[in-house]
Amino acid sequence: MTDSASPFAHPTRRTLLRGAAALAAAPLGLAGTAAHAQAGFPSRPITWVVPYPAGGFGDALSRMLAQKLSASLGQPVVIDNRPGAGGQIGANFVKQQPADGHTLFYGDLGPFSMNAGLYPKLSYDTLKDFMPLTRLLVSPTVLLVPTASPYQSFADFVRAAQAGGAGLNYGSYGMGSQPHIWMEMLRGQIKGNLTHVAYKGGAPAVQDLMAGHIDAMLDVSPSAIPLVRENKARALAVVGSDKRLPQLPQVPTIAELGMPALNIPGWTGMVVRAGTPEPIANRLHDELVKAVTAPDVVQRYTDLGLIVAPSSRAEFAELIRTETARWGQVIHQVGVKLE
Repeated sequence: MTDSASPFAHPTRRTLLRGAAALAAAPLGLAGTAAHAQAGFPSRPITWVVPYPAGGFGDALSRMLAQKLSASLGQPVVIDNRPGAGGQIGANFVKQQPADGHTLFYGDLGPFSMNAGLYPKLSYDTLKDFMPLTRLLVSPTVLLVPTASPYQSFADFVRAAQAGGAGLNYGSYGMGSQPHIWMEMLRGQIKGNLTHVAYKGGAPAVQDLMAGHIDAMLDVSPSAIPLVRENKARALAVVGSDKRLPQLPQVPTIAELGMPALNIPGWTGMVVRAGTPEPIANRLHDELVKAVTAPDVVQRYTDLGLIVAPSSRAEFAELIRTETARWGQVIHQVGVKLE
C-alpha cells in the first residue's frame, strides 16, 4: 500500500514537503484567508437585528444575550428592531448586508420556518440566504382564558367550541403567527367553531383577554406564567412541553389531554448572511452558546418556563429544514395564506 492509498495512512516526508511547497506557492490560500478573517473579527460594532417590536419577549432576550456577546467579543452589540411583514423586513435588511458576521439575525420559527408556507411570494429563502448558527431556546406556550371565563378546564372549552351557535373567538399576535396557526390546528381537530381575532403583537391581545373581549389565546410561557400567578388569566393547557411546567404544576400538557399531535414547541435561534467565512461563523456559534448557557441566563429563562437548548450549526440547519416542511404541510391543511 502506498502512502496515498488510504485516507488514514500516515503522511510521508515527501507528502509533507509537497504540501508545504503548494502552500508556499499560494500567496494567500484558503487557510490564510480564513485565519485573516477570524483574526480581524469583529472589527466594528455588531448589529443584532430583531424582527419584532421593542419591549417584547424576543427583544428582551436579545438584549440580555447582546450584553454577554459584547463583553466576550470586545465590541458593542447593538439591537436593531425591524418589525413587520412577518419578519420579512428584518430578513431583507440582513440579506443586503455584507457577509462578514457583523450583522446577526435573531428569530423564531415564524421567519425561519413558517413563512415559507405562509407567503407565496416570500422575499427570502432561510437556508439559501442565511447561514444557521444555533438554536437558542425552546419555548412552550400556554392556552389561556380570562379569569372570569366560565371554562374551568380544556374539556369545558372544547365543549363550548363544539356547541354550535356563535362559537368562541380567540386572539393571536397576528395573521400567520404561531398562536394563530396552532389554534387553527386545534379548531380542525376538535371540529369546533373558533373565530380568529388578529392583533398587532402579544400585548394588545393579552389586554383584551384580561378584559374578557376575547375567549382565549395561546401565549408564550414568559408572558403566560405571570398572568396566571397574578390571577389575571386562567391556564387550560401547556403546549410544547413533555412535562408539566414547574411554575404551573396544576396545568396539564396538551399531550396529557389526548392531543399529542398538537404538542408542538416554539423555538428561537440565530443566523447570519450566507457566505460568511466559516471561522467567523464558528466563532459566533461558540460565543452565542457561551452567552445563552451562562448561569444567570439559564436561571432567568428557566424561571420563565423556557428551555435553554443551543445546538450545533448543522443541527440548527436540519431543524429549520424539517420545521419548514412540517409547518408548510400544516399551513396548507388549515388553508392560511398571506400576501
